Amino acid sequence: MFGSKKDVKLGIEDTINRLYKAFKPSADKYHYNFSLPELTVGGLPTIIFLGNHSSGKSTLINYLLGGTQVQDTGVAPTDDGFTIILYGEKDEDFYGPAALGRLTKEFANFNKFGPEFLQHLRVKYRKSDFLKKVNLIDSPGMIDTAGDNSTRSYNFPAVVRSFVELSNVVFYMFDPDKPGTTGETVEVLSKCLFGMEFKLRVLLNKCDTFENMYDFARSYGALCWNLSRVLKFKDLPKIYTTFTPNDTTRVSTQIDLNWFEKHRAELLNLIYTAEDRKTDSVIAAASADFTQFYIRVLVILAASKKLFVGRAKGWCLTFLTAGILFLLELWGYKALTGLGITGPFSYKLFLFWLLAVVLVVGSFWIGAIFIKLAQKKSRARMVLGIDKLFEASFAESLSYGDRGDLRQYWSVIKPETILIIKNTKHLPIFGWGLKARLERVIYVQLKESMEKLRRNAQK
Repeated sequence: MFGSKKDVKLGIEDTINRLYKAFKPSADKYHYNFSLPELTVGGLPTIIFLGNHSSGKSTLINYLLGGTQVQDTGVAPTDDGFTIILYGEKDEDFYGPAALGRLTKEFANFNKFGPEFLQHLRVKYRKSDFLKKVNLIDSPGMIDTAGDNSTRSYNFPAVVRSFVELSNVVFYMFDPDKPGTTGETVEVLSKCLFGMEFKLRVLLNKCDTFENMYDFARSYGALCWNLSRVLKFKDLPKIYTTFTPNDTTRVSTQIDLNWFEKHRAELLNLIYTAEDRKTDSVIAAASADFTQFYIRVLVILAASKKLFVGRAKGWCLTFLTAGILFLLELWGYKALTGLGITGPFSYKLFLFWLLAVVLVVGSFWIGAIFIKLAQKKSRARMVLGIDKLFEASFAESLSYGDRGDLRQYWSVIKPETILIIKNTKHLPIFGWGLKARLERVIYVQLKESMEKLRRNAQK
């Protein structure tokens, strides 16, 4: 169908882009925001650097850009925001909303994180040949205050998750002084990388600062132990032990640095070949996107069905009550006519019909209030038991255990789904055609794209 490997990749990206556009109206209907609202077909791969402060993120970026001081470095925290570094014919820096306006279509959804996040966003253009092949993202150092998100004015884990979805390679860096995994580091590793684990590369950096092998073994062991408690992998990912050449930080060491230099060469190769993994990342992100949308659709349809049945029962009861009152009207009318009250202007007959109308209209009014209150209580019960609604929607898949990832995808979209069920006045009722279309995208089209990519890689 396509010719060269590049044509195959562009064709896959174009197909996914068209899928996003085709499902955008349906996503809006279910209040779902795709992580990649629109792809820049043929765009550059992106690499993000995560880790504690002073783990060497900015130093490595400066090294990749030829040693120029693009990012500030230091032992203390030097940056509290995300910096996106792109190629430009002249050096330019943009901040806040102006920075977002300079970015490609993939970043359009970052507006949802609000002005607090935008004040911590920077875009830098630099004339570097390296940036002609890859985009770089530097991140603020993780804060080691366990379980406390109030130290940042924006939703840091959600922002990291969005950047990870956009990136093709994720470097998570640790330094010898802080090989632990607490606070934000735990949250990012355990939640923000779900479904994107294949992008992760763990780096124990600054290995040229160890005085001897004993110190190195202690630090490496501590990192392995902490990662095993956080990462939900069957096996630990490979840990690259490396360093960025910098004579000012190197100490007199008894360790042979050749092995560390070998790992550094492997890392540089990963960076230089990031373009080869770009299409894989696009397919993975699209698969996660459409799977989460599919879960959102089924849960909302299940909730909508319960609400619809409740409304139907309420109105049936209301009409039954009104019907009984109408029969009582007829019986009363016959009783009055039997007493000889037949004149068209009889005040007793007028009062009877007035009372009858009030009773019938009142029954509908009371019925409407009852239905409204019942719907409100039903929504509240569904919110409290939202997990049961999810499990009922995917009972077969969860019982056989063939889609264990569904629970983790559900944990990502659950908070927003709760708000939708709680606050949306009219939930979609008919969506089974959309369900079938999404199943075809997830289980047929995206799998075919991945298979096509694999066959192409083997040529």
